[in-house]
Amino acid sequence: MIPLNYERMFELREELFEGIEIKPIKRIVVDENSLKQVPSILQKYTTSKKLTIICDQNTYDAAGKEVISSLRSEGFDLTICKFDMIKHLVPDERSIGEIVLKMDPQSELLIAIGSGTVNDLTRFVSFKTKIPYGVIATAPSMDGYTSSVSPLITNGFKRTYNAAYPQFVIGDLDVLSKAPYEMITSGFGDIIGKYTSLADWMISSVVNGEDYSEDIAGIVRKSIEKCVQTADLMKERNRATVENVMDALVLSGIAMLKVGNSRPASGAEHHIAHYMEIKDLMRGKIPAFHGASVGVAETIVTDIYHKIFSMNVDDIKRSTSQRNGENETEYKKRIESCFGPISNEIFEEIGDFYMNESERIKRQEKIVENWNDLKKWVEESVPTSGQIKKLLETVGAPTDLKSIGSDLQITDIVENAKEIRKRYTILRLADDIGLD
Repeated sequence: MIPLNYERMFELREELFEGIEIKPIKRIVVDENSLKQVPSILQKYTTSKKLTIICDQNTYDAAGKEVISSLRSEGFDLTICKFDMIKHLVPDERSIGEIVLKMDPQSELLIAIGSGTVNDLTRFVSFKTKIPYGVIATAPSMDGYTSSVSPLITNGFKRTYNAAYPQFVIGDLDVLSKAPYEMITSGFGDIIGKYTSLADWMISSVVNGEDYSEDIAGIVRKSIEKCVQTADLMKERNRATVENVMDALVLSGIAMLKVGNSRPASGAEHHIAHYMEIKDLMRGKIPAFHGASVGVAETIVTDIYHKIFSMNVDDIKRSTSQRNGENETEYKKRIESCFGPISNEIFEEIGDFYMNESERIKRQEKIVENWNDLKKWVEESVPTSGQIKKLLETVGAPTDLKSIGSDLQITDIVENAKEIRKRYTILRLADDIGLD
């Protein structure tokens, strides 16, 4: 197998960043023995050698201990912010506060050693304090390594906040391939979820006039296929396979940076995953790994796609004409019943945007006008639910709600997950054409 060409990846990244008004990520190193390169890499980012390291106990054991030891031997002045007593680190106000309390405000650089939660917390603190940061990855579990947003839980509601992009990303293939296996399959689930995030993006461009880039969508699509092609080797922790997953995760984050939001990598499947996570948190449960939830959600969303697009244009005209949607009172009652104490967060996020019937009529007209082209595109571009389940089974990832510990009903999920974001997805299209 041809190894990932990170020089070419760097060139690709430069092409993606062309024309946007932020500095690109300066260094991406994913290779064998890259932990040994950390001191020399960091020399380029600090003059005083004052650093704050953020990690938890698991990521300290995986890479932090070695990194801290090597940095201290090279004369770096380190402040360590390690989450010791928390079994399941939550990206919430408490965790942000703990970093702010422990960090050295004179540090020239913040270093996140970890994956999803540690990285999201550090990038947000970096954004707020204006202290740059870099990340040393410990698992190929999510696509946020090169993102500039942080999904955080505030007041019990999962929101996406502006955050800093990293100065560098370092991943040691030995560390990444030894990550807990459910974190590796989580990364795979996150990647295959992008089949429908790309589909949602394209549909919104047709129905809503949202900007869409086939070039960026093509890059994300190719990275998905590269992961899929080697999926059968994942259970062996094959390093080339792990590298493919990490490649796709990094590239999807770069795609989000280029577009300026998470559209190329997050659609209905992510809204469903976020919804399940919120419902778990409301009930005091620890959510499943995000990517695992995305993978399961992808089986649901692809099923919805193919059921809807099995219809012909006359079916859509009839369904649209017979649509009997909620009025404002019914909508608010449903949101309050479903989301309880965080209902105001939903109203603030969505408002009455989708209650505007004149705008809905415009979308319906676009849907009917473009139905045949959309139907053909979906049939050619969106995998079936069965195909997604087979991929998940191949790598040993969860395939249904029960396998991630969820007791939610599909009808509940489909009706309410679309309220997580204002973004237009297949769930909103289903509502526009009068399908439950």
